[in-house]
Amino acid sequence: MSDPTNNLLILTVAVPVVMGLLCVPLVNLPKLCRGISLLSFAATFIISVVLLGQLGSWGDPETGGIMVSQMGDWAAPYGITLVFDSMSGLMLAGASLVALCTTLFAIGSLPARTERRYFHPLVNFLMLGVNLSFLTGDLFNLFVAFEIMLMASYGLLVIGGGKDQLRQAYKYVVMNLLASSVFVIAAGMTYGMFGTLNMADLGRLTTELSARGELPTGFTALGVLFLFVFTLKAGVFPLWFWLPDTYPTLPISIAGLFGGVLTKVGLYAIARTFSLVFLAGEAGAVIIPILAVGAALTMFVGVLGALAYTSMRRVLSMMLIVGVGYSLFGIVIMTEGSLQGAAFYMVQSMVVMAAVFLCCGLIERATGTDDIGRMGALLQQPKLIGLGVMVFIGLLSIVGLPPTSGFHGKLIIIREGLTDMFWVVGVTALLVGGLSLLAALRVWGSSFWGPAPNTADTPEGDDHAQIQSFPRSERVGAWGLIVASLLIGFAAEPLLNTAGRAGQQLAEPQAYVDAVLNNPRYAADAVAKAKPGDEKSEYDTYAKPSKAEEEHH
Repeated sequence: MSDPTNNLLILTVAVPVVMGLLCVPLVNLPKLCRGISLLSFAATFIISVVLLGQLGSWGDPETGGIMVSQMGDWAAPYGITLVFDSMSGLMLAGASLVALCTTLFAIGSLPARTERRYFHPLVNFLMLGVNLSFLTGDLFNLFVAFEIMLMASYGLLVIGGGKDQLRQAYKYVVMNLLASSVFVIAAGMTYGMFGTLNMADLGRLTTELSARGELPTGFTALGVLFLFVFTLKAGVFPLWFWLPDTYPTLPISIAGLFGGVLTKVGLYAIARTFSLVFLAGEAGAVIIPILAVGAALTMFVGVLGALAYTSMRRVLSMMLIVGVGYSLFGIVIMTEGSLQGAAFYMVQSMVVMAAVFLCCGLIERATGTDDIGRMGALLQQPKLIGLGVMVFIGLLSIVGLPPTSGFHGKLIIIREGLTDMFWVVGVTALLVGGLSLLAALRVWGSSFWGPAPNTADTPEGDDHAQIQSFPRSERVGAWGLIVASLLIGFAAEPLLNTAGRAGQQLAEPQAYVDAVLNNPRYAADAVAKAKPGDEKSEYDTYAKPSKAEEEHH
């Protein structure tokens, strides 16, 4: 077995920490902070892509192309484990690209006074939590990553100091504090049941105990507790109610970052922990139907909201929720193909949702409103033709019309979903696709193609007089994500191949367990530590004795 150890993984966590701390004493020097933040996210993106490339060259069947780093050289399950496989690598690369482009946009859009309110340190610390969530190999550090991410997001929620922001932020804070409390309780119960929080060790133990029919009493309830935490983070029905009220109140660059990245952290946690641990034994029979119903209702109710609202920010927030439903549907089916579709769609959704939020910001700058009922005929303005093209590409990518980037992921998920067990959810996904197209055409048609509104209805009484040029950083940030979306759609093969490997690793998690627990670098140490005559490995000490062993003793 080749050695999967790669200590460069820590760079994806260390870079935003160092850069965020550097920005703290420099908040009154915004130009310097801007350079530091852009360097931080560009470096993280490049490191993620390079590591993904190394995974491809490593792809032997024994490791499954998985890299592991043990902090302080403490072997799992005792030390802090970072794991980089195709799924976490895709999430890291997508999130870093979104952070880079939304920060570029923020440089041109955020007022200088707001930027000095620790915007750059907070964004770096937010990405620290996001990156650690994608990399960590144990539940305790997943909780720590969530808390770092949430503390930074609380600061960014109120950074503008607007009344609407402060009014809506309390829902976000209260719901996430509730989720954090449940997370701590569930993690404590997990440790009480198994004596470990390392995900690979939990996967090994639950597989062994399930095979013997000896999973602890309450294991299914434990899975439901984690399901509550992660679905709330992801914005799954009915726990998404805080999202459409909160995101539209944020400065648009922050809304783009939140919309692109944060819900994907919850979805990633569901895909990682439930494929590895919490569907063992009879728990799957309880949890899978809950997730399937949640996916269908998230898609359907979300698209109804997108059709009902006239505020573009709220429409985009509801379309974000629809995307959460599609991703969750791919995870629920839990086949190699469906997980490939979910991995591809989650990365695509990160990029596209952030892009359309930034485009919404450009429309607001041009028209002074996000109400599509007060816009019209924007394509008649030469300065706005490029913006119209960007919004058109972004909306069609969300809907998933071929050959846009959303098509590949949705096609794979729906194809896998039209099975006997999930055909109702699959048909719902097809119906929601049609309704999403209606919602997208309504937004684009009303704002760019439809007739010009009465001048009396426009904010300043003059519909086009206030149209102005966009700052270069805003245009570069928005176009960067749109071009990335086009590349995902028209040159999909590399991403599809990587997502396929991610689906294989999630569907067959034994490679993950082997890479973490049977790492050859630490295996020698484990053997050396074992007492003479011990027949059990170091990792078997957590396993409960079988009934035969208990009777023997």
